Amino acid sequence: MSSLSAPDLFNVQGRVAVVTGGSSGIGLMISKGLVQNGAKVYIVALPTDPITETVQELNELGRETGGTAEGFACNLSSKDSIAELAKEISQKEQTLDMLISNAGIRRDPPQKCNVLTASMEELRESMWSIRDQDWEDTFRLNTTAHYFLSVAFLPLLAAAADKPTSDGGKGRDEGRGVIVVTSSCASMHNVTNVDLTSYATSKAATDHLVKLLAAKYNRFYVRVVGINPGCE
Repeated sequence: MSSLSAPDLFNVQGRVAVVTGGSSGIGLMISKGLVQNGAKVYIVALPTDPITETVQELNELGRETGGTAEGFACNLSSKDSIAELAKEISQKEQTLDMLISNAGIRRDPPQKCNVLTASMEELRESMWSIRDQDWEDTFRLNTTAHYFLSVAFLPLLAAAADKPTSDGGKGRDEGRGVIVVTSSCASMHNVTNVDLTSYATSKAATDHLVKLLAAKYNRFYVRVVGINPGCE
């Protein structure tokens, strides 16, 4: 799928969003859907990702609806880099309607096997072959980054939720001030012939993180929700 035009499905005209992992995959499709429906989107990706090209594509898609895009390079596995990202965006925006915390990675064992049919020794050798750094990197991006992103952007999200609206209400009445975290169906099952242990475990942790953050932030009217792509 190369485009997602849904002008009659939802209205995000004039809303501000940050989308991590926004230059590819699910993050790119979310970014396209937002700009095509009038939102201002800040995409966040690695310096090695095609940020400039993606921003150009998104701005072209948003031309008719007023949707715009701007790109930021950021290493989300670094707490300091996340803090700098939030600082730069807070200099541009007073509120943030949506934080789409989507970026993630998967690291499989170098020595692969079919985990459903492998012998004990084959399975053990495959599982042992994964690097401890791969486990650390997976959790750092798939779980810890969501935590620090939510903390860094909390003031802008809370400001969006509390922003007065034209009808005398608050931004939260219009759904402003929300964090959407991308998890995975892998957090819920292990029925696969590929060893996804580190990935699946990090996503299971992310599912619980969503609940913890939602409980912490609800008194500021900032909602935290998780999505699990691949689940029916």
